[in-house]
Amino acid sequence: MFLGQYVSALMQETITYLKLSYEGLAHEMSIPELVLRDAVDGKMGLTRGQWVRFGKLLGLPTTYELRPGERDGVPCWEICFPPVSFVAHKARDLDSSLVDTH
Repeated sequence: MFLGQYVSALMQETITYLKLSYEGLAHEMSIPELVLRDAVDGKMGLTRGQWVRFGKLLGLPTTYELRPGERDGVPCWEICFPPVSFVAHKARDLDSSLVDTH
């Protein structure tokens, strides 16, 4: 599974902002550094579990949505964040469950 453009850019900016090293992150993920770099650049795919783990390492949301995409003319799956309305709906449901009715 490849990263969608927005998730890729967000991960790249987060790595830069937090001054994290690809070498250290790759070690945490138990994958080669060049594989991680290519994956974050959208040139190589990782498994959904690897993307979830990586998102957690960066402190990013890990609720992803899969969308059909295409890389070099070949169909593939892209990892994207769900639409804002989906996230807002889940947050509203969560808030209402926290309201004390007693």
